[in-house]
Amino acid sequence: MKLISIKSYTHLEVYEEDWNKITGDNKNTNPFIEYQFVYNWWKILGAQENVEILAVQEHNRIIAFFPFQFQKKWFGYIAHFLALGITNYMDIIARKSDVSRTIMFALDEVINSKKSIVFYLHGLLESTNTPHELSKYLHARNMKERHFSIVTPFIDFDNLDLDEYMNSRKKMHGMDRRSKRLKALGDVSLQVLKGNEMDEIVRLHKRRWEKKNDTSGFSTESKQKFFRHLAELPEGDFSVRLTTLQLRNEKIAFTYGFTCRTRYLGYVLGHDSDFDCFGPGRLLVKEKVSQLKSDGFQKLDMSIGYEPYKMEWNTDVDYTRKSIFSTNTIRAMIFRNTLWFKNIFISKVKKYRAVVLFRRNTIGKIKYFFRHKGSFRYWARDIHKKLFPFVYDKKSYVIGKIAKAIAVGDAQANFSEITPNLVLSSKLERKDILQKIYNGYAGFYTKDILKAFWVNENVIRLDDVEVVMNLKKRSVYIRDWQNENILQILGFVNRYYKGKDVFISVLTKDQESVKILTNLGVQWTDKVTFTRVLGKSTTSRAEFLNEKKVSR
Repeated sequence: MKLISIKSYTHLEVYEEDWNKITGDNKNTNPFIEYQFVYNWWKILGAQENVEILAVQEHNRIIAFFPFQFQKKWFGYIAHFLALGITNYMDIIARKSDVSRTIMFALDEVINSKKSIVFYLHGLLESTNTPHELSKYLHARNMKERHFSIVTPFIDFDNLDLDEYMNSRKKMHGMDRRSKRLKALGDVSLQVLKGNEMDEIVRLHKRRWEKKNDTSGFSTESKQKFFRHLAELPEGDFSVRLTTLQLRNEKIAFTYGFTCRTRYLGYVLGHDSDFDCFGPGRLLVKEKVSQLKSDGFQKLDMSIGYEPYKMEWNTDVDYTRKSIFSTNTIRAMIFRNTLWFKNIFISKVKKYRAVVLFRRNTIGKIKYFFRHKGSFRYWARDIHKKLFPFVYDKKSYVIGKIAKAIAVGDAQANFSEITPNLVLSSKLERKDILQKIYNGYAGFYTKDILKAFWVNENVIRLDDVEVVMNLKKRSVYIRDWQNENILQILGFVNRYYKGKDVFISVLTKDQESVKILTNLGVQWTDKVTFTRVLGKSTTSRAEFLNEKKVSR
């Protein structure tokens, strides 16, 4: 056997046919070790990354590739698979019958030449032969190894009854309800985009992650170029599939995924945060499952990680291993042990969902504030709106009923209803408006939809104190009304809703509104009191007894 060192992507071009022959013979389904991925990553992103791919030659025939990067350190060298941080999985490229002996030959050669070296090999799927053959080699050479595994959920289409699978999940997170309410806004469809439409994907990803701690860097300028280039490659054994969930003509969710023969791997998933309440990401996954099943794929790989949505959709799990080992020099073992302890800590921490969310959401918001909102006035406003209420907050609402609103209302008042077209074309406070529509409200306005009042025929919602009360039949609840046009609103509501009883709520400290409503003949029925101390909140509801005065 002979070891050939490949140190440039132009040199790698010589071996394209050999590489593709091996992955083809193996019927490889790992997109990250396909020649097109490795070559383009090296060309676009890896030029300065000390890549050294080792090719094993036997009898004038290439039988394996080891896609390594080597870095010189104080203790000697560290070796890891290329594209660390971008590739979820990695492996050596060798036919199954050659894995064991090529590992033995190639690693022996590397160790003999570098002496003091630590190997940090990520992305080894435990369903493949490589992790087990690697462990056998290390045991034979008396080298200690630690590996760290993370769950890798997937859907096995070969053993999937789609109808049964979907029926068991259709009510998950109110998915049926969310789907119906989203479709009430307009036509919803799944669309496969062409590679030259990547701009929409990037826009959605940036919007989704602008206030979160995004460690993938998917939409950074340099990586955009790479992922865009992959998306524009012609379809083949390896290709990119861009899929969006569209509401009318607007893209509200997306996946950037890789297809590799019989496997689809969802690499990045995101959605427009304006539509959070409709759960567009989950709706997209639902539609994507049906599409991939009908397209003949055998597996939908949901990629590594413990995210709850993955564990709700998967049918099986694999595990992805990170293997850390070294030669037996003192300096290499010191560094190896440091990596072991670091990864033990990280693997334990990642099992706590609260820590993951804190890193992603809270740290992300802090970074966003420093990047874009670093003014004293902004911080002062944020402290006033979020920190002070977290430390201590107390508020009381009274709820009242106006029977036969026509008796006090202006029956001639006229308002226009907020339509889906109007909402979707609006750029200001769209998320808040969509949330109200999702919660069952209908909005009415005169000139400015931001000054609309909202009517609910099913419940009374006091969102800031997390109270929901069911309404009786022939009743409605109104919110976001203004004192100056309350008569017109009541008259319009009576005419539009055919004389139903009107329920209304107001903060007790808003004495002006309380006085106006009392003079209009409101019968106060309930009082809701909310208290929060250091983040711990309590809510109480009592029947309102004092009809003469509403105290603060």
